Amino acid sequence: MRKSDATKQRLIEAATVEFATYGIAGGRVDRIAANAKCNKQAIYAYFESKDGLFDVVYDRMVNATIQSIPIDANDLPAYAARLFDRYRTHPEVLRLTRWHNLERNTPPPQVALDAAAEKIAAIRTAQKSGVITRRYKAEDLLELLLSMAKVGAEGSPESGPSNASPDDLRKTLIDAVKKIVAP
Repeated sequence: MRKSDATKQRLIEAATVEFATYGIAGGRVDRIAANAKCNKQAIYAYFESKDGLFDVVYDRMVNATIQSIPIDANDLPAYAARLFDRYRTHPEVLRLTRWHNLERNTPPPQVALDAAAEKIAAIRTAQKSGVITRRYKAEDLLELLLSMAKVGAEGSPESGPSNASPDDLRKTLIDAVKKIVAP
């Protein structure tokens, strides 16, 4: 790996932690550079701006999540469980997404839109073949599954802390998805 590639990678890793913790507005290039063990001018040389660095961080996270968790519309409970696992082991995924939604007035990356279209098509195919329910539109079913997979990862002002273990939440998620998608 070239030195410049290693520097870029360190900046991206440090920025991922920084942006997941503080958001775009709260993220500081000084902290990112210090944690990456480089000069902050490298951020501007490689990414042009703090916003440009966030875009790279966010796009990489979206790509990694999509690539690591392909949908199997014939087994949506397992798909939801894999998403749940990803959100538990990589909390930065939901944090970066939340910051993107709060601080950016831009649509999701094209790769996310394309992946959503492919997932909806896969769900429709499974619905047509009778593997899963037709009670819900494919788009709504996908949105519901994506939201359900966040169980335990996001707090709510209406609820206190959960006493459920991650394993219990995962089992409940799988059971609930089975019931929702049953033909």
